[in-house]
Amino acid sequence: MSIKLIAIDLDGTLLNDNEKILNNSIKAIAKAQRNGIKVVLCTGRPLVSVLPYLKQLHLDNRSNQYVITFNGSVIETTAGKVIKQKVFDFQTFVDFELWADNINLYSQLECQSALYTTNQNIPIDAAHESWKNKLPMHVVSLHDLIAMPTKPPMLKIMAVADRAKLDQVQQEIPQDLLEKLNPIRSEPEYLDFAAPDVDKGWALEQLTKYLGLSPQEVMAIGNADNDLPMVKYAGIGVAMEKSTPHLLRIADYITGSNNTSGIADVINAYI
Repeated sequence: MSIKLIAIDLDGTLLNDNEKILNNSIKAIAKAQRNGIKVVLCTGRPLVSVLPYLKQLHLDNRSNQYVITFNGSVIETTAGKVIKQKVFDFQTFVDFELWADNINLYSQLECQSALYTTNQNIPIDAAHESWKNKLPMHVVSLHDLIAMPTKPPMLKIMAVADRAKLDQVQQEIPQDLLEKLNPIRSEPEYLDFAAPDVDKGWALEQLTKYLGLSPQEVMAIGNADNDLPMVKYAGIGVAMEKSTPHLLRIADYITGSNNTSGIADVINAYI
């Protein structure tokens, strides 16, 4: 069965280590588009941060092109129309914040237009996340968030700490929070939390069904553990050369580096 949709992770996959799209990747994606194949960027970022890359690929501002953002919490057109999104409730966020404060864990709530944190001391990795995602950061008290008359959609919580601390945190998440949030390790220093069952695989499955396609008609390319669900779901699951050990083990195909021709090689091999 021929490929009709290619889902591509952004950081560490489509982007090289300088956060640029290589020319050979652009050409290969254009070739896929000429063959009628949907190319869907799948990322933990919000749409506003993905738009410059969509523009480079001539996929921006389209009602018939799609992007998966916030690690699967939002499926939308590249013009910004939400097809489907899944959120958690505000009380879950409050419960998480109380737990995080108790264990001295930095966290921030990420929404479509802003980041919110109740922490006064902001780690440099968290500040970089705000800059990279083009989202202003608001430092507010939990009381002020509770008092907000209109709450922003609860799309994603990100915890930021060094690898060792997050490794420990991931093993010690209380069961009552695990019933209300899905932890997703996107980077060694980042641990995301989304609504239950939400991840890139869930979102890719929803989009595939929306478009009337089967998993066998989908290729998914990634490099990190948050890409595992979509790589498992796709008929052809692809891992980049420097992927995490888990992803390398389950991938159907291992391609080259994000700094050379990994994306171009796998697209040209199948298209």
